[in-house]
Amino acid sequence: MNSKIRRSKGGRPPLPDLLIFLFVFSIPRAAWAAGAIEAVTQDATQGLGQLPAAAVVVTAPLVSDEPAPHGDEMALRIAALVAGRLGAGARVHPQAATLATARAVAGRAGALVYVQSEIARGDLRTTVDVYPSMANAWDRIRNPLPAPAGHAFASAKLDAEVRTFLAPLVLEQASVHKVKHDEGDVLAAACGDVDGDGGNELLLVSRARVALGRVRAGKFVPDRTAAWSALAPRAPVPTREPLASAVVAAGAVDVGTTDRAGLSLTPDLVGHTPLLAMPAWSSEGLVCLRPDAAVGAFDGAPVDCTVSDDVRPRMAVPSPRFDAFASAAVVDARGGTQSVVVVREPSGRVKLKMGDALAAPDGDFGAQLAVGDLDQDGVPDVATTVDGPDDAVNVFSWTPGATDLRGRLHLAATGAVRALAMCPAETNGEPALVAVVGSELWIVRAGVQGAAGVRGESMAPNVGPR
Repeated sequence: MNSKIRRSKGGRPPLPDLLIFLFVFSIPRAAWAAGAIEAVTQDATQGLGQLPAAAVVVTAPLVSDEPAPHGDEMALRIAALVAGRLGAGARVHPQAATLATARAVAGRAGALVYVQSEIARGDLRTTVDVYPSMANAWDRIRNPLPAPAGHAFASAKLDAEVRTFLAPLVLEQASVHKVKHDEGDVLAAACGDVDGDGGNELLLVSRARVALGRVRAGKFVPDRTAAWSALAPRAPVPTREPLASAVVAAGAVDVGTTDRAGLSLTPDLVGHTPLLAMPAWSSEGLVCLRPDAAVGAFDGAPVDCTVSDDVRPRMAVPSPRFDAFASAAVVDARGGTQSVVVVREPSGRVKLKMGDALAAPDGDFGAQLAVGDLDQDGVPDVATTVDGPDDAVNVFSWTPGATDLRGRLHLAATGAVRALAMCPAETNGEPALVAVVGSELWIVRAGVQGAAGVRGESMAPNVGPR
């Protein structure tokens, strides 16, 4: 979403400033209310149904596709939470064990609840199996490997609480992978897993079309496209410079531009339904921002996107008028969730809100804005650009209670930064920041502490298949 024209460099024509914020997970289109560990525990135990009294809960050792120095501690924590949800009669075994050992530990208990947790492609995945009691040795001889009587599975994206059990990420050691795109003057970008296959897809919105695809062989390759001329007529009263937005969520693609309209598209980009205004992802799920063409900015709090006569605010914002918006539900190291909202006023001032905490740091900021937790330390990271002729991508951290932002990363840009988007974790468990810089996409990821080769551009992108 944007409303400014950037001053040109070296005599080149000016390019419109652009902004899109996105923090999307492969979950239903509603906001999170809990961290990953609590989420998988709750979802898995709800799927088990009624259990016998006096169950014994045993966890398997954690399986992980990235370094997990305290992995079994996390597996035991999940098992303890499962036991707590099963009731007072359940007890947890204090050590991780194989299934064979777990069966012996359970002995004459009412049931064995075996918990298996895995870190894979940026997800925490937990499987819970309930095995019937083996009352005596003859039962174990007759049926040494009984089928589980109950089974449940749950998954959630990695967050700061899970990261405390894994190798830390270091934002200052970020890698930057650069690829080409052929979408022209991009107005907005978004990133997420629309089809539920575990891999992120990129959505680029230009004045000509909407393109959904992946990075392949060093280039953004669209899999599906839709021309704006086929989606919506031109707006009768557009803003002087276009505001644009894009959101990727499980099962849907939402786009909008003040040149056209706000639309919710099907994943194949064929079918679409109108939205009340410009879509944006927030800590409250999908919301819509209402532009005011007279001032070239958004006016008022975000609202529900359903076209209705009863329009009500969905969430509070730290300023009533803004030309850039970003919001996320950030999980802290203890599993608590905080709603973070960041806006940029047309004057270039940035204002932040997290719970009751407010901040308005000094300085002017560019019109691109995104917020998330790139190093999964539980502290919100705010990505923005420079308001001036020499563009750059800057990443700051905002500690709750602080009135200023702490600089973490500065990337000088070779061209105008036209859009920013946050990508949820996938391969290697690292979230990513995507910046559209001229005809390039920059994929920025925090480095794993102690890992070799975290600097530079040698790492393949996590967006789409390798």
